[in-house]
Amino acid sequence: MQSFLLTYDISNPKRLRKVAQCCEDFGVRRQLSVFLMRLSATDVVRLKARLYDLLNLKEDQVLIVPLCGSCVEKIESLGRPTEPHDARDVVIVV
Repeated sequence: MQSFLLTYDISNPKRLRKVAQCCEDFGVRRQLSVFLMRLSATDVVRLKARLYDLLNLKEDQVLIVPLCGSCVEKIESLGRPTEPHDARDVVIVV
């Protein structure tokens, strides 16, 4: 299992809702368009396949950034506090 930071910029409100729902199936929302995910290699493939079907590749963008374990532990929040990332926060869709 590896941790990822996923963020998106979706231009269409209907696609935006579908992408957000997809991301909620795989990780924990940290901000409006930012998710923290802990995924296996298989889950990464599933996530990308689902997103690929939802996106307009000419208008939308999703960034999936791998994070090392020590990077995840060093995430800081300024302003509203955020809960620490925990494997219990993640829902894996089979």
